[in-house]
Amino acid sequence: MTKNKVAARACCALLNVCLLAGSCSVRAEEQMADFAPVTQEGRYEMNGNLLLPGFTYEPDSSHEVDGRQGIAWSEDAYYVSGSTTLTKYGKDWKPVMEAQDPLGGFEAEVNHIGDIDVYNGEIYAGVEYFMDGAADNIQIAVYDAETMELVRTYPIAEESGQTEVSGIAVDSDNKCIWLCSWAEGESGRYLYNYDLESGEYIGKIHLQAPPQWIQGIAYYDGWLYITADDGTADFGEPDHIYRCQVNPDRSYAPVILERSLDDVTLQGEIEGISVDRTAKQMLISYNRGARIVLGMPKGFYSGYDQEIHEVFTYDMERISRPMDYALTDSWIAKPETPTHDADVFMIVPTVNMHGLIPDNEDISNMRTALRFEKTFNMEKGIVSDFADVYAPYYQQATLGCYMDDAGNLIGGTTDDSKQTVYNDIAYEDVKNAWDYYWNNLNQGRPVVLFGYSQGAYMVLRLLSDVGQDEAFSEKLVAAYAIGASVDEAFIADHPYLKMAEGETDTGVIVSYNAIDERAEKPAEKELSINPLNWKTDGTPAEKEENLGFVSVNTYGEIVEEIPEYCGAYLDNSGKLIITDADNLDELYGADNGFFPQGDYHMYNLAFFYRNLQENAEARIEAFS
Repeated sequence: MTKNKVAARACCALLNVCLLAGSCSVRAEEQMADFAPVTQEGRYEMNGNLLLPGFTYEPDSSHEVDGRQGIAWSEDAYYVSGSTTLTKYGKDWKPVMEAQDPLGGFEAEVNHIGDIDVYNGEIYAGVEYFMDGAADNIQIAVYDAETMELVRTYPIAEESGQTEVSGIAVDSDNKCIWLCSWAEGESGRYLYNYDLESGEYIGKIHLQAPPQWIQGIAYYDGWLYITADDGTADFGEPDHIYRCQVNPDRSYAPVILERSLDDVTLQGEIEGISVDRTAKQMLISYNRGARIVLGMPKGFYSGYDQEIHEVFTYDMERISRPMDYALTDSWIAKPETPTHDADVFMIVPTVNMHGLIPDNEDISNMRTALRFEKTFNMEKGIVSDFADVYAPYYQQATLGCYMDDAGNLIGGTTDDSKQTVYNDIAYEDVKNAWDYYWNNLNQGRPVVLFGYSQGAYMVLRLLSDVGQDEAFSEKLVAAYAIGASVDEAFIADHPYLKMAEGETDTGVIVSYNAIDERAEKPAEKELSINPLNWKTDGTPAEKEENLGFVSVNTYGEIVEEIPEYCGAYLDNSGKLIITDADNLDELYGADNGFFPQGDYHMYNLAFFYRNLQENAEARIEAFS
């Protein structure tokens, strides 16, 4: 394998730690397997945050539409379904196109379209023949989003037990489809899962406790959101939004009450649901005016002579709640019994390269947790052979917090309010995790702080808080803040901190940022050290001093190793300039989609993996 391919593989691994393998649910035949009886032994304390709403929802606007059933968002349009219609709307909520005959072309007669979803240029809908609460000929229909013509259909599996379909959601992360049912009884107690590509039935998930009269479903950021027409309109009762998360190891999903829809005009009923991922808004389809009996309009309420269909938009803001680090599940890594004489407190970098909206990561999301684990696996080998590693989950800031309005990464921390608020939330978790570790887990052992990228900035902030504590400074081996910018002003503001000056000095900060000599240099000089020769001046290190470029996959396995990969020197800006790499021109010209040309931030660990490994062990030995 060529060096450029290995480097590219390392970068791709970092950019794709979010990818999950396999289906989001167990296969139907596997659900019949015998389950071990539930016992009290072996249960762990539940994190109460998992049972609470994930967002606040501030009403923004409402838009009257032609269609009473569903709403779906795409990047350039909105789509609305009526019982027999499909309509495309522009971002100004003005109609653009209507399907000519959306219920034509089916082998069996259908007369009803439920809530819909849009994915990869196609509209997904659950269709059926519906009359007075009963349904036949249930199937999945897929339409071309541009022409709005029927493309293909998938039948509902008889073994599923589903007797009605009210909504559909595409789970783009796990490449599957979810269906919900409005019917009472067994059918309405489950969500039904189909393969996105083949339409094959996978299985069903039992909702606990199931909402009544489910109308719509949407997938967003690892969660399924459900609307339920469970308020009696005659009495002015509100309908509700719920959410749940599917665990592939379970046959059920706990249901959380997300929001009461108590701020819409009565009387009416909630229908479909979608999320505008660009505006970070929830979209709710709502009807008012008509009296609905068994899903069918039966006259009008007083003051109405027609039914009015509206889409309500709500600004979503994630609810941040402090994490409980006494719970094992709050840690990516927390050894039950220490086996080494020193610890590493590791803060992982940004795990989601698709989080382009400023926010904090949802740690209760199993998909996010897996991203943390995979990222941790790629780093832990630098230190895990000679120290016990403690790594907390934390509500880290998304990549969007580090991007300007043009979509360029600005890095670090600035006074920008969107960075400040989300970074403060992330750091609160890190500080709480550290306090728990220091007071309950450390037991007086020497400790290395290790952070890369966002994790590095968290390390620096933690040092700012605890660096003056004598008990801490007496146990600090070193703080590796790789990929963060440390300047003279930072040290001047924190005179109790000091930068590394050699290979084995302790109680110091180790930091550098690798770039190409052709890349733009910063205005402020950075305080760095060369990880090849451990010098802070411009003394160049030849490639022979590089112990090994290492590419590690998300399982922690070494994919490829290249000794003597590159040389490096520190220039007057304090940046670490990469030299002598055989594929340097290709690296410099590569467009990684985020970092400026010649910025090798994504390779700060891989380029010097073996040198970092040797150095961390050497500093621990020097400390002891």
